[in-house]
Amino acid sequence: LQHYFIQSNLRNRMLVFSLLLGLVAGGMIDLTPTNLDETLKSSSLVMINFSAGWCRYSQALKPIYEQAANAVSNVPGVKLAYADCVAHNSICSKYQVNKYPTMKFVRSGEIMKSEYRGQRSVEAITEHINSLMKDPVVQLHGDTELSQTMEESKVKFVMGYFASKNDYSYEVFKASAQIMAGQCSFYAMIGEDAEPMMKAHGGKERVMLMNDVEENKSFAGKMTDQAQLSAWVKDNCVPLVREITFENGEELTEEGLPFVILFHDPEDKESVQRFTEKVAEQCQDQRNSVNFLHANGFKFAHPLSHLGKTTNDLPIIAIDSFKHMYLFPKFNNIDRPGRLRRFIEDLHSGRLHREFHGEVFRDRDGEDDEPAAIGSKDEPVQKKEKKRDVPTNPPESVFKKLEPNKNRYSIINKDEL
Repeated sequence: LQHYFIQSNLRNRMLVFSLLLGLVAGGMIDLTPTNLDETLKSSSLVMINFSAGWCRYSQALKPIYEQAANAVSNVPGVKLAYADCVAHNSICSKYQVNKYPTMKFVRSGEIMKSEYRGQRSVEAITEHINSLMKDPVVQLHGDTELSQTMEESKVKFVMGYFASKNDYSYEVFKASAQIMAGQCSFYAMIGEDAEPMMKAHGGKERVMLMNDVEENKSFAGKMTDQAQLSAWVKDNCVPLVREITFENGEELTEEGLPFVILFHDPEDKESVQRFTEKVAEQCQDQRNSVNFLHANGFKFAHPLSHLGKTTNDLPIIAIDSFKHMYLFPKFNNIDRPGRLRRFIEDLHSGRLHREFHGEVFRDRDGEDDEPAAIGSKDEPVQKKEKKRDVPTNPPESVFKKLEPNKNRYSIINKDEL
């Protein structure tokens, strides 16, 4: 009888353990500082729901998120995790969470730039996860297709040459493509298509950056080092000037950096190219302090009206600091050495704001004047100093309105916000 009770108790314990294991393996995982690192390392894709119990949006999402976790439990390499930012604030601080709920993705241990901002339903969440698990690498067949891709894309992209898709180096390449989705495009030639390039380089597999302004670059690191390859791609492929749309506006505003925006006619590719070249020439070291963007001036006509401009005035350059908007005097002045850079420096120094409040600076008189015609004997016209009887404020920020909606999130009040 004693033996029966011992065996029965053991079976019950094993059953409880199995149920608990099933919840961890198949359902939503509750993240803690103890299991965080192991959870992120053990899966190729982890979705994390950063929430707070007092937030009504978090409360509404949690049962939906739990159902989504069960729905994808059979997808290899995928886990859905939940972080309680009240109980485990250190986890949420680590990932710079400033609103609830925030849903981020960790791919192969590396946080992805884009959050999940779609519909909060089981179907939408699972569909998004399934799309993230697809191979984003586009396979090309021969140099003719490569040349055509280079001509049509006109932007930088990453090109790989591999003996087989079964190679671990290709898996690393694919994982980097998944991490950089939406930021950089990845292409590859496989097997016979890759042989000419591999033979020319001692039979070794190869990764290159194509369509670079200077020249095509080769990845000189270890092909099986995920972190090293992703870092190289970030440094070399992510566009210096990105396009802002109504779809990505919330994500860009949440980065918290002032916008330096070129508004242009969508058919006007030349102004975008000129702007990009001048940003690269004058402002490379400013990309961590501002976001360089270009926008369809017809879709974003409302910001133009705040600046006293219309689509007839395109192309136009402006800064939106999330408090005010400042207009660059004349688009063609970007060709003047250092002029675009000074515009940005004047934002950081406060000069733009002080000018709008009536302060007069005499150190750059005539900087934005039209040059005299060649052969003209006319002396430069001395402009009268403009005085403002009443200090005026620059137009208020328009893009601030694209920040996360308070009807979808509980915004955390932090000093930096």
